[in-house]
Amino acid sequence: MIKGIIFDWIGTLAISSEEVFPYSEKVLRKLHADYKLGLISITKFDINERRKKIRGSGLSQYFRHVITDAIEYPEQYSECMKKMGTNPETTLVVNYRVEGIEIGNKLGCETIWIRSGTNEFPNVEKGQPGRIISSIEDLIKIL
Repeated sequence: MIKGIIFDWIGTLAISSEEVFPYSEKVLRKLHADYKLGLISITKFDINERRKKIRGSGLSQYFRHVITDAIEYPEQYSECMKKMGTNPETTLVVNYRVEGIEIGNKLGCETIWIRSGTNEFPNVEKGQPGRIISSIEDLIKIL
């Protein structure tokens, strides 16, 4: 049974560092009532600026833990689960990036890949997601 959800930022909840998807707050508000939510945001640019943008988006209130870094590591997901009080068997990873899906799969989490205009697609080498959706709005229908 899923108790926690770890999201990615840009491509999953936000269109860009400046703009969130119009439905993101509605979805997070609904999910926040039943699940512990976490966020892992990877940026090649200014990490402090990314943190500031996330706080300024109005969405940070829904997350129990937020991690912003330049490189994605499995330890970030483990730390996020620890802070949320979940484990791989009770955590869902939602990401549009193949690397996030790969890490979630390797840790034993359930994974959902968002098909949102990316040029990277899940494959045998990196691992297939448990489900594929078009946007996080679809989470409300399947959870």
